[in-house]
Amino acid sequence: MVFTARAIIEVIGHPEDHVNEISKKVLENLKKENGITIIKEEPNSAELVKENIYAAHVEVELKFFDLGKLLNFCYEYLPSEMQIIDAEKIVLSSNEMNNGLGEMLRRLHRLNLMLHNLNEANKELKDNK
Repeated sequence: MVFTARAIIEVIGHPEDHVNEISKKVLENLKKENGITIIKEEPNSAELVKENIYAAHVEVELKFFDLGKLLNFCYEYLPSEMQIIDAEKIVLSSNEMNNGLGEMLRRLHRLNLMLHNLNEANKELKDNK
C-alpha cells in the first residue's frame, strides 16, 4: 500500500552552523531514499532554544511505497511528529505486514543488544574503579 504522510524532523545541538548543516544533510539523504518520494519540503533555520543549544526542523510531506519504507523512515530519521494524511482505512497484505514487523523486530533486537553491551561495559568500568 502507498502512504502519504507529513513529518517533522528535528535536529538539535550546537553550534548553530553545525545544526543547519546537519539539517540540510538530513534532507539531502532523504531525497536519496529508495521507495520514498518527497512531495513537499520546508526546511527551517536553527533557532536558539536553550543556552547554547539550537534546534532546526524540516517539515516534509512524503509518499512511501510500502509499510517497510514508512517504518524505515521512522527508524532512520526519528521524526518528532508523523501523520498519515491520505488514508482513513489502511489495508495491508499479510506479506507487507510481516515484512514491516520483521524489520521492526530486527531493529529492536539490535538496540537491545547494544543496550546490553553498554550496560556490561558500564558494569566493568564501575568494577575497575
